[in-house]
Amino acid sequence: MNKIKQLLIVLTICITLAGLTVLLYLLDPAFIPDTYRVTSMVIVVSWAFFIIPSVLFGVQLAIKYFEGKSPDHAFRDGVRIGVILGFGGILVLSLLVSPITGILWYIHTVKQIVSSKKNKNQSSDNSNENDIFNLE
Repeated sequence: MNKIKQLLIVLTICITLAGLTVLLYLLDPAFIPDTYRVTSMVIVVSWAFFIIPSVLFGVQLAIKYFEGKSPDHAFRDGVRIGVILGFGGILVLSLLVSPITGILWYIHTVKQIVSSKKNKNQSSDNSNENDIFNLE
């Protein structure tokens, strides 16, 4: 998938999730805007916004980590991670670090888009130079 399309799809989903979260908080009849409830709303909205990029970042890291390993070695490492953290531990860890890894995913994706655009522009510039200055 094209990185720009992926970024736009993920950004749309994240904005929708964050908007729905704010809407659910504000539609609650028991919501009284004090410091505790507003702080919890900010935390939950940040989780809702960054959970999708966090999962994508984790998948990218897992693919890079397990890429060059044999199936037996990858299975042993996966079981080790599962035994140490468990499903609930992975879920809690992903919620705790989702704002950080979500920001890292956004930065990494934008860098990839910019570098691909630069490479595309340089290759088109090089092809024009070769056509003009080479007599071949």
